[in-house]
Amino acid sequence: MHLKKICIQGFKSFADRTEIEFKEGITAVVGPNGSGKSNVSDAIRWVLGEQSVKVLRGNKMEDVIFSGTESRKALGYAEVTMVFDNKDGTIPLDYQEVAITRRIFRSGESEYYINKNSCRLKDVRELFMDTGIGKDGYSIIGQGRIDEILSTRPEDRRNIFEEAAGIIKYKSKKTESEKKLDNTNNNLVRIKDIIFELENQHDNLKEQSNKATIFLNLSKRVKEIEVNLIIREIESLNEEIISIRNEKDKVEKELSLLLNEKKKLEDELNIFKESIKEKNENYEGVKIQKDEIVDCINDNKNQLTLLEEKVRFYKKDIERLNQELVNLNGKLGDFNNQKELLSQLSATSEEELNVNRKDFIERNAEVEKLNEKVKSNERQIQEGKDKIVELYNLAAEKKSKLNGIINFKENILKRIDHIQREINLLVEKSEENQNLLIQLEKEEVEKNQQIIESNKYLTNLKLEEETLNKEIEKVNESINQNKIDLQSNIANYNMLKNLEDGYDGYYKGVKNLMLAYKKEKKLKDRLMGIVAELIRVEEKHEKAIEVALGSSLQNIVTKDENDAKYIINYLREKKLGRVTFLPITNIKGKPIYINSEDRKSYNIIGLGSELVHFDDRYRNIVEYLLGRTIVVGNLDNATEVAKKYNYSYKVVTLEGDIINPGGSMTGGSLPNVNNLLNRKYRIEKVKEEISKLLKRQESLEQDKTELKSRLEEYLSKIQEQEKRLQTINIDLVRIENEKNRLILDINRYNESKDKYNNEIVQLTLEMESLDQDESTLKKNIESINGEIESLREDIENLVKKQEEDKKILQDVLDTVTDYKIQINLMENKIIDSKEKLASVEKEIKHTIKDILNKKNEISNLEASIKSTSSDMLQIEALLDELQIKKSQVDKELDQLKKDKDQLMSDFYLVQDKLKDINEKINTLEKQKSKWSIKETRCNMKLDSAYGKLQDDYQLDYEGAKRFWINIENLDDVKKELSMLKNKIKELGHVNINSIDEYKAIKERLEFMTKQHDDLLMAKKDLEQVIVDMEEKMKKQFEISFNAINKEFNQVFSNLFNGGKASLELEDKNDILNSGIEIKAQPPGKKLQTLNLLSGGEKSLTAVALLFSIMNIKPAPFCVLDEIDAALDDANINKYADYLKSLSKDTQFIVITHRKGTMEIADVLYGITMEEEGVSKVISVKLTDKVNEKAS
Repeated sequence: MHLKKICIQGFKSFADRTEIEFKEGITAVVGPNGSGKSNVSDAIRWVLGEQSVKVLRGNKMEDVIFSGTESRKALGYAEVTMVFDNKDGTIPLDYQEVAITRRIFRSGESEYYINKNSCRLKDVRELFMDTGIGKDGYSIIGQGRIDEILSTRPEDRRNIFEEAAGIIKYKSKKTESEKKLDNTNNNLVRIKDIIFELENQHDNLKEQSNKATIFLNLSKRVKEIEVNLIIREIESLNEEIISIRNEKDKVEKELSLLLNEKKKLEDELNIFKESIKEKNENYEGVKIQKDEIVDCINDNKNQLTLLEEKVRFYKKDIERLNQELVNLNGKLGDFNNQKELLSQLSATSEEELNVNRKDFIERNAEVEKLNEKVKSNERQIQEGKDKIVELYNLAAEKKSKLNGIINFKENILKRIDHIQREINLLVEKSEENQNLLIQLEKEEVEKNQQIIESNKYLTNLKLEEETLNKEIEKVNESINQNKIDLQSNIANYNMLKNLEDGYDGYYKGVKNLMLAYKKEKKLKDRLMGIVAELIRVEEKHEKAIEVALGSSLQNIVTKDENDAKYIINYLREKKLGRVTFLPITNIKGKPIYINSEDRKSYNIIGLGSELVHFDDRYRNIVEYLLGRTIVVGNLDNATEVAKKYNYSYKVVTLEGDIINPGGSMTGGSLPNVNNLLNRKYRIEKVKEEISKLLKRQESLEQDKTELKSRLEEYLSKIQEQEKRLQTINIDLVRIENEKNRLILDINRYNESKDKYNNEIVQLTLEMESLDQDESTLKKNIESINGEIESLREDIENLVKKQEEDKKILQDVLDTVTDYKIQINLMENKIIDSKEKLASVEKEIKHTIKDILNKKNEISNLEASIKSTSSDMLQIEALLDELQIKKSQVDKELDQLKKDKDQLMSDFYLVQDKLKDINEKINTLEKQKSKWSIKETRCNMKLDSAYGKLQDDYQLDYEGAKRFWINIENLDDVKKELSMLKNKIKELGHVNINSIDEYKAIKERLEFMTKQHDDLLMAKKDLEQVIVDMEEKMKKQFEISFNAINKEFNQVFSNLFNGGKASLELEDKNDILNSGIEIKAQPPGKKLQTLNLLSGGEKSLTAVALLFSIMNIKPAPFCVLDEIDAALDDANINKYADYLKSLSKDTQFIVITHRKGTMEIADVLYGITMEEEGVSKVISVKLTDKVNEKAS
C-alpha cells in the first residue's frame, strides 16, 4: 500500500483545489518560510483524525479553513482527501483504491467519508489502527513528535512504541471493556437497590394480596346473598304489579266501553259535520252547476242557429248537383248513340276521309276548347262553393271567438278585482314582517354582545385552566421527583441502618461484642459505646478526623477499668476476638495549645478535639485521641506546621494526608469504603430528610388536590359558559333563520305584489287588445257575410254561363260526331271504328267518372246534412235535457236547504250526549291514574332493584338467576349477610390491585434476580477478557520492545559511526504502564540518559529510534516534517543516506529546506506564494537534474 495523492481545498493557505501526487520512494516538499509547506503535513494529519487544535497550530478548529486575503474572500469550508493504493489489501476494505475525506464548515460541523460514503471518526481511526498510520502513529513525524521522544517524561514516549507493537487496537478494546465493566458494576449497584426495594414491596404486597383474596371470597358470598334477595324482591314486585294491572284493566275495560261510545258519538258528530259541510259544498256546487247549465243552454242555442244555416247551404248544393247529374246522364245517352253511329260508319270511303279530315280536326279542336272552358267554369263554381263553406266556417269560428272574448273580458275583470285584494293583503303582511325583522335585529345585536362578553370570560377561564394544568403538571413533576428522592433516601436509610445494626466495617471483635451487647443485659451498664458513635463531625472535617483517629474509631469506651476487665474476660471466655477499651477514669487528655497567630499564619483549622461534637463526659477521651492532632488545609500547610513544632504532633490535612510525630508521612488516594464516623448522624440526617420528604409529599398531594378542585371549578364554569354560548349561538341561528325567513317572505310578498301589478298591467293591456279584437271580429263577420252573398251571385252567374257553354259544346260535338261517321265511312271501314269507338268510350268513361264524382259530392253533402242534423238533434235534445236539469237543480237547491236545517238540529242532540259521556270518562280516568301511580311506584322499585343488579354486580335479571340458591330461612340469611359485611369492614382498606401487583412484583423480582445473575456473569466474562487482553498486550509489547531495542542500538551505531544505545523500562513489573528511558553512548562518551546529550545528538538519537521502529515495522508511508532542522551537514548526509535505504520499503514525504535531504528526493514539490496568502504547488522530477549533475 502507498499514498497515491492528496487533494486539498480551502485548507489553511490552500485556497484553490490542489492535487499533489506521490510516487513510491522519496517525495520532498520545499519552500521558503511562511509559504505553507508544513500545511501539507497538517492536512495529512488532519484528514487522519487529528482533533488537537494546538497540534494543527491554531486556536480553534475553524482556523484550518482558508480565512481570506485582501483580494480573496474567506471560504465556507475546508476539505482534504487522501487516496491510497490498496492493491495489497493492507486496508481491510474490498477496494483497490481507498479515498479518505474530511470536511469542516464554518458552523463547526465536521464530516468524514470513506470512498465518498459518510462515516465516523472512529471508523477512520480503526481503519489505520496498528498500521503505524494515524495521528498517534509514527507515519507523521514532525518537530512536535521529536519533542515527545526527547521529552523528560518517559511515559510520554509510550504511544509510538505501542503503535509499533500493534497493541493500540487491543488497548482500545481493553478501554471499551473497562468502560463496559464500570457500566456493569453501576448496573449491579442499581439492580441491587431495585431488588432490595422489590423485596420490601414483595412482603407487603403478599400480605395485601392475601387480604384481598379473603375480601373477594367474602364479597362473592355477599354478592350471592344480595343478588338472591334482590331476585326475591323483583318477584314480589312483579306479583304486586300484576294485581295492580288487573284492577287497572277493569277500569280500562269500562273506560274503553265509554271511549268507544264516545268515539261513536264523536264519529257521529264528525259525520254530521262532514254531512253539513258536504251539504254546504253540495249547495254551492249545485248553485255553480245551475250557472253552468244556463251558460251551456245559451251556448247550444247559438251553435244550433249556426248548424241550421249550414244545412240550408248543403241542400242548395245537392239540388244543383242533381241537376248536373241529369245533364250528365243525357250526355251519356248521347255518347251511347254515337257509339252505334260509329259502328255504321266503318264502311266510309278513303276519299271522303281526306276531304272531311281537315274539317273534323278543326271541329275537334273547338270541342276541346269548349270542354276546357266548361271544366274551368265547373272548377270556378266548385271553388266558389268551397269558399262559401269556408267563409261559413270562418264566420262561425269568428262568432265563437267573439263569444270567448266577451267571456274572457268578464273573467279578466274578476281577476283584476281578486288581484287588487291580494295586493292589499301582501302589503299588510310585508309591513308586519318588517316590524318583526326590526325586533329580531335588535335581539341579534344583544345576543352578539352576549357572545363577545361570554367569549372574553371563557378565554379568561381557559387561561386559568391552562395555568392550573401547568401548575398541576409542575406539582406532579415535584411529586414524582419527591417520590424518587424519598425512595432513594429510604434505600439509603435501610442500607445505613443495616450497616449500623450489623456493625459492618468494624473489626471482628468489636462487631461480635456490640452484637452481644444488644442481647446480654450484663453488658448494658458496663459499655458506654464505640468512639465512632460517641462523636459527631461536620462533613468537611470528616475525612481528616477519620484518618487522624484511624483504628481508634473502633475503641470502646467504658466507665472504668473494672468494666473494661470484665468485658475483656467476657471476650476471652466467649472467644469473640480482641477489642481496645478506653476507661473514662483512666484516660486523661492533654491537648496542646496553639496561639491565634500561628493558626492564622499556617492555615491551621484547629485541633482535632476542637472539630468534633461530643457529650462533655467524654472530653478526656476525645482530647486523649485528638487533642494533640492538628488539622490544616493542605499538605504544604501540614509540612510547614510540622516543621514549626519540630515534628512533635500529628498533622492531618482535609484530604486525609498525615505527617506523623517524628516526620513520617502517609498520603495518596483513600479507598471508597463505608465510613464508620458519623454513621449514626448520617442515619438521623437521612431520617430527617425522609420525614421532610414525607411532609413535602403530603403538602404536594394537598396542593395537587386543591389545584384539581380549583380546576374542576373552572372546568365546570367553562362547561356552563360553553353551554351558554351554545344556547346563544342556537338563538342566533334561530334569529338568523327567522330573519332569512322574514326577508324571504318580504321579498316573496314584494315579488308577488310586483307580479300582481305586472299582471294587472298585462290584463289591462289584454282588455284593450280584446276590445280591439272584438271590434275587428264583428267587422270580419259582417265582411264575411257580404262576401258569402257576393259569391252566391257569382256562382249563379257561372252556372247560367255553364249551361250556355254546355249547349254550344253539345252542338259542336254533334257536328264532330257527324264528321267522325263520315270519316269512318270514307276510310272504307279501313279507319278502324275501334279508334272512334275508343274515343267515344273514353268520353263515356269520363262522363261516368263525372257522374260518380257528382254522386260522391251529393253523398258527402247528404252525410254532412245528416251529421249536422244529428248534431242539431243532439243540441236540441241537450237543450231539453239542460232545461230539465235546470228545473231539477232548482228543486235540489230547495231540498239541500231543508236537509241542512235538519242536520244542524240532529248535531246539537248528539253533542249533548257526548258531554254526559265525557264526565263519566273523567271519573274513570282518575281511578285509572290512581292505579297507574301505584304501578309506577312498584316499577320504580323494580327499576331500582334491576339498577342495583346492574350497578353493583353488572348483572341483568336473567344473568342474576344463575346465582339462585334455595333460601329456607330468610332471617338467617340476612343475619349471615350482616355478619359477612362486618367481616369485610374489619378487613379495613383492601387493595384489590395488590393481587395483580403482587404477581407483577414477584415476576419482576425474579426477572431482576436473573438480571443480577446475568450481570455477575457478564462482569466475570469482562474481567477475564481484560486479563486475557493484558496478557496478550504484555507479550506482544515485550517482543516488539526487545526487537526495537536491538535495532535501535544497531541504527544508532550506524548513524553515529560507533557508540551504543538502549531502551529501558522504568518498571519491568508493569510493562503496560511503565515509562521508557532512552540511554545513549555516542563514540568517546560514557553511557548516559537522553537529556544529558547535546541538541544535535538528541535529534540524531530520536531519528535513530524512528528509523529502528521503521526497520522493525515499516509504515506504508511516512511524513517527515523538518525533523532534519537540528542536524548539522555531516549528520544530514548520514540521515539522508539512511532515509534512502529505508525508501525501498516505505514511501517518504519529506518536508525540508535542507539541501542534503533534497538531493535524495525522487520528486520535488515546491510551495510558493505567488499571490499573497495563497499557497501554490510546482513539481520537478529530479532524475534528469541528477543525471545532468553527474555528467
